Amino acid sequence: METLETPDTIGTRIRSLRKKKKLTLKDLAPIVGVTDVAISHWENDVNVPKLEYLNLLAPTLDTTIDYIMYGKTESSDTVKDFRPVTRMLPVLTYIQCGSMTNVRSIDPHEIENWLPSPPDTGKNSFYLIAQGISNAPEFNDGDFICIDPDVPLEYVQTGEMIVVFQDDEATFKALVREFNTLYLKALNPNFQPNIIPLKENALYRGKYTGKFTPSKKFL
Repeated sequence: METLETPDTIGTRIRSLRKKKKLTLKDLAPIVGVTDVAISHWENDVNVPKLEYLNLLAPTLDTTIDYIMYGKTESSDTVKDFRPVTRMLPVLTYIQCGSMTNVRSIDPHEIENWLPSPPDTGKNSFYLIAQGISNAPEFNDGDFICIDPDVPLEYVQTGEMIVVFQDDEATFKALVREFNTLYLKALNPNFQPNIIPLKENALYRGKYTGKFTPSKKFL
């Protein structure tokens, strides 16, 4: 009886690479940030992983996105691509930032946008969209600001930007240390109040580590 070969698909390549690494579905799921059911759907070609998951999946399985998606290996290219795989970070709303206990408390289906990670930012970092003119012109309304929640507040120095949640709202300001008191200062000198105390019950959400600037028209 003739044996039929298993088709080479995205799903079969993911399954083969996962088994080669001796990873179970439950092992792989938290690394990529999805459920084991989602990975099972990929392996059975029910769904195709999105780019933000491919950026985590490929290095975990010691392969490339091109191989997962198209079966292309490095030897099939005349010129080897040495560019690293870009890590993608979620863009959160200020409401999500204020309500989370940690970054993983936000479910993947609640995230609508992902952006490339700045260099040297932590694995749990995320983006927020700046609001208002309190820090203009350094930061303008609509800027994508990257926040690293794993930098302890005690490591943040005067003049570094942080996000905190106090008085039922998230705010993005520069930290000022004076003796034993902490303050939040707006970079825009015309914004009032320009400096306010950091309250004891404020929830520190992380330190600013970079900004994403999308392309735009210049003429």
